[in-house]
Amino acid sequence: MTQNTFKPGDSASGFTVRSCDPLPELNASLIQLEHPATGARWAHINCDDDNNLFAVTFRTPPGDSTGIAHILEHTVLCGSELYPVRDPFFAMLKRSLSTFMNAMTAGDWTSYPFATRNRKDFDNLLGIYLDATFFPLLRRRDFLQEGHRLEFTEPQNAETPLLFKGVVYNEMKGAMASPSSFLYRRLTRLLYPTTCYRFNSGGEPENIPELTWEDLRNFHRQYYHPGNAWFYSYGNIPLTDHLQRVDAAVLQRLPARQVDSRVPQETHLTAPIRVTEPYPVDAGEATTGKSMVQLAWMTCPIDDSFERLALTLLSSLLLGNSGAPLYRALIESRLGGGIAPGSGYQDENRSTYFAIGLQGTEAEQTDAIAELIDKTLRDVVKTGFSRERIDGVIHRLEFAHREVSGDRNPYALSLLMRIIGPWLHSADPLTPLRLDEHLQRLRTELDQGDFFESRIRRWLIDNPHRVTLTLIPDPDLAKRQDAATSAKLADLAITLDSKHIDEIIADAAALQQSQEERENLDCLPTLQVSDIPLQELCTESRTENVAGEPVELFAQPTNGISYITAYLPINTLDETQLPLLSIWCSVITQMGAAGHSYITMAERMEAHTGGVSFSIEILDHPVKSGLFEPLVCIRGKALRHKQDELFSLLADYCSAPDFSDIERLRNVLKQLQVGFENAIPGNGHLYALRAGCARLSAASQLRENLSGFSLLKRIRTLVSSSDEELRQTASDLQLLGQQLTGRGRLRCAITAEEGDFSTILPALESFLQHLPMAGACHAFKTPAFSPQPAALGWAGSVPVSYVTRAFATVPYTHADAAPLMVLARLLRAEYLHREIREKGGAYGGQASYDAESGIFSVLSYRDPHLVRTLKVYDDAIAWAVGGDFSADALREALLSTFSAIDRPLAPGSRGGREFANQRQGLTLAMRQQLRERLLAVTAADLQRVAARYLRDGQEKSVVSVVSSEELLQKANEAIGDKKLQIARI
Repeated sequence: MTQNTFKPGDSASGFTVRSCDPLPELNASLIQLEHPATGARWAHINCDDDNNLFAVTFRTPPGDSTGIAHILEHTVLCGSELYPVRDPFFAMLKRSLSTFMNAMTAGDWTSYPFATRNRKDFDNLLGIYLDATFFPLLRRRDFLQEGHRLEFTEPQNAETPLLFKGVVYNEMKGAMASPSSFLYRRLTRLLYPTTCYRFNSGGEPENIPELTWEDLRNFHRQYYHPGNAWFYSYGNIPLTDHLQRVDAAVLQRLPARQVDSRVPQETHLTAPIRVTEPYPVDAGEATTGKSMVQLAWMTCPIDDSFERLALTLLSSLLLGNSGAPLYRALIESRLGGGIAPGSGYQDENRSTYFAIGLQGTEAEQTDAIAELIDKTLRDVVKTGFSRERIDGVIHRLEFAHREVSGDRNPYALSLLMRIIGPWLHSADPLTPLRLDEHLQRLRTELDQGDFFESRIRRWLIDNPHRVTLTLIPDPDLAKRQDAATSAKLADLAITLDSKHIDEIIADAAALQQSQEERENLDCLPTLQVSDIPLQELCTESRTENVAGEPVELFAQPTNGISYITAYLPINTLDETQLPLLSIWCSVITQMGAAGHSYITMAERMEAHTGGVSFSIEILDHPVKSGLFEPLVCIRGKALRHKQDELFSLLADYCSAPDFSDIERLRNVLKQLQVGFENAIPGNGHLYALRAGCARLSAASQLRENLSGFSLLKRIRTLVSSSDEELRQTASDLQLLGQQLTGRGRLRCAITAEEGDFSTILPALESFLQHLPMAGACHAFKTPAFSPQPAALGWAGSVPVSYVTRAFATVPYTHADAAPLMVLARLLRAEYLHREIREKGGAYGGQASYDAESGIFSVLSYRDPHLVRTLKVYDDAIAWAVGGDFSADALREALLSTFSAIDRPLAPGSRGGREFANQRQGLTLAMRQQLRERLLAVTAADLQRVAARYLRDGQEKSVVSVVSSEELLQKANEAIGDKKLQIARI
């Protein structure tokens, strides 16, 4: 029996087929099965995609905020019965060609997905994942490493202070420093007073040390059982193969058992509640305009699929674009800087909710914000929505449903995330994948009137289950939390007897010994270098002349969606205009154009496209180091029958943007500022690295200037400028656009299905003809640049550190590019992971080599250390130069390298990527040459490039760290001569 011949009632490997449903809009079908003997469920999406994905998910409602589900997620991946090694998960990252490997914990479930295009690899990883989840060792030492432990500051010296350590402990300290994460955790605590969502499933740092090893093992015994398992697979591997493997490896070994993991409906509040709480900011950070106000209502249960659709669309109608009534009212009120994170309809939990609020505000504005929201909702009930607007949000929903995504994560994973909540709580994975039936019902009920208005009244205006949460920035909160932790540790130290002291010292020594010892990994399966494809994949295209301009056409299976990518050189701009270029790209689609208001433009974009964006790309020369070309990249996408509307919208933005509404411009800039500031705690490593690389090359300096801390500083200046100054900025933006855009300068590429080009090209021709002709294009002149070694510290509201070091090396086509690429993978897997994550307790330690920019970097993520990590970097380089690594380690580094460079793109992105390669001069022959050089890399090559570019380049490298000012100052006390130059973010 093949998956194509399954029908309801069929049996295979102990499973019974419940249903087989076509998914025509996804070019796939859904097969649902159950395993009567154990109660396991299975959903398989059968399609012609070789990027196969498997996941097993368990419903894991936490009973407290110790992070038990999250710490268990980490610990089950630290060794199992068949694979009793220290870290099979991270070991397999380097023995695989996987396109995705991870595990994730949500508010009430934990999932373990992986994806790969290699069948042998799939079988290897399936065995690892099944044994890890159902038969883990859950050793105490792994719990101490991944969860939490007590350790003396000097591990073998009981006279030194006690510390809490652990990977998850430090991860959550960093996560809870993010304002958006803090807001979500505090909001759900209030919104769900009786169910599991009131707890922090990731773990509150102050509660994590309460978790015991026995608690962890009991939680696994309780929930990690087939009776509480939801299996999911996707792709073209026969389903029967999956069923046989899982049945033999797991289901035949575990007796049937009832598992009660059901999450009840939340008890309804009988009256609204209002709470004000502090959240931590750095002691040196200004608190003005840093409060957040969020209103939230509990809405329908997740098993009401039609009501979820209605609320999803209502969220878009109220908040979906800058012209939506609730979004517009809040932004134009000047009560805050931007919409609060997490606003809109949220349907992941058993009881769903709707939230809306403002960030970048003041606590005393809470009443005004709440009143404005209530007034706006009542006004909307009176006026309703036009049918055109409703059709627009339905179009956007249908577009999102149809689009095959998957650049960052596999498309199959996005489908799993779409179905997981309804599947776990209402046994319905099908409805989220099929919209047509509900949309037919929706259109019928819309004709009867009062559809969305009645829901506003029911779920928002008249709903007593409402929470109003105000978060106030508190620069002393982190100090008080640290003081409370120190006091707790001091009290613990007083109670320790000699037995407990000896145990803490022995645990530290045993853990260090296990981290240091070289393990025999022969029990783990692996691919070989011979499994790596020898040929670089080619994305074919053809060139056609449209309106006198060459246009590149890429035929791809895009499911009826077309994608345009267009490049504009910026060499007509002078040095005074360049700093405004990022602002121009960021605000242009938020403003009016061609006589249309920003509201009209937003509604046109929503009703007819999948989105339009302007951004900056800097393409490095693949041969000549130091040469690069900065470009404005314009992207747009639309369904095949919406081409005229897409290109009409692009024509208006490109030929007649309107920046004259300075109140609107200021509001957009405020939103940019708040969004930028909120992104830093979760991406500190990227911002630190970008700031450091700016000292190494002219291209990196421009990248930082246009997208790093320099841009944030510029945005802040504009936000605080006078109306007169902002009018001048608007005039400058207008002039910039006039100098930038023009038909003779634009180079376009279209990615679509072959049969759609005949519809697309006439619309493209009309767009190009609409543009004014541009003057002559001149080559971009690379600015003069001298590298500046430095040690930089960037102070912000982060209680952990992001430590980076960057080295300038060689460009893409240089013979040393290949060994540098492999060296980065080797350092990460064989040294940094052990020293920074396992021993140091950071969430991650990485190394990377960007062959296009020629920058080699090492970095840490959510790191409790700073000075120690810099020492680790020095030791890692010495280790690589010394060649203390095996032939297996080299092979694994090669596999890991190819896993990254061969990661598949979504169909709509393949053309855009190849178009960039063409513009950059990065030919298929060059990419094939790199591939062949990678396969020829030797251990001696790695030692040589480590010595030449890292050891000998240390004096020319740049250290750049994002952390709190207190931690940066403490580091400077210990560093000595090479102190960090500290600046506030």
